[in-house]
Amino acid sequence: MRKYYYYDELDSTMSEYLRLKESIDSPIVVRAATQKDGIGRANHIWLSPPGGLWFTFDLYLEHSVPSFALYVGFCIHECLLSLFVNLQNKLKIKWTNDIIYDDHKLGGILCRYVPAKKTYTIGIGLNTNNAIDKNLGKFGAVSLKDIIGFDVSNRYLCQSLIESIESKDKNLSSDLSYLTYCNENLFGKGRWARIELGGLTIEAEVIGIDINGALIIRKDMGEYISIHTGTILDFISKHRVLLDR
Repeated sequence: MRKYYYYDELDSTMSEYLRLKESIDSPIVVRAATQKDGIGRANHIWLSPPGGLWFTFDLYLEHSVPSFALYVGFCIHECLLSLFVNLQNKLKIKWTNDIIYDDHKLGGILCRYVPAKKTYTIGIGLNTNNAIDKNLGKFGAVSLKDIIGFDVSNRYLCQSLIESIESKDKNLSSDLSYLTYCNENLFGKGRWARIELGGLTIEAEVIGIDINGALIIRKDMGEYISIHTGTILDFISKHRVLLDR
């Protein structure tokens, strides 16, 4: 039985999860109304104002999966679409770990595998009822409340997302099942982008995701490559690419 822990304020749900797990063996969820020092990808600050959904939980898994963050994105995407019809057609999965609505960030995912415990620690942040700066971050931000026009239950949504991630784990035995879904709903597919790659910035067309969860891109000379780490910085026009050559 999974235990739920809720706090009005924390430094981060990930940090509190690690503190609690020192004395608790059973699966847990740590949720906070706000985080002072939320942890994002590459230790970036994860802004967590009041009203949003910020939580960390664990999932037992025999081995790590290279595309696990995309699996979580697949589960979140399916769950949100099942709950909110307003999201249809504009909700996308950004490689590797974000949820995007109409080119604006709706949520983020952070996954860490602990081999000794055969457990993934999963941090999820969603802009639900919080007031946000629409110009925040690379692509700006949006909240569920802005989209659907009313407050959502963070408690219910938290439980629904966890149940979705737990119940769909059979998909992890076949990468194609969820990676095909991610490809169909991939943010930026067919668009030219500036992509940060190992400290370098390149310009390429976003093609899709390969069977290992890497991002397939096409450079301006027609070369196809797969990248396993990096991030999409912004989008550019093909016309600009040709002018820069």
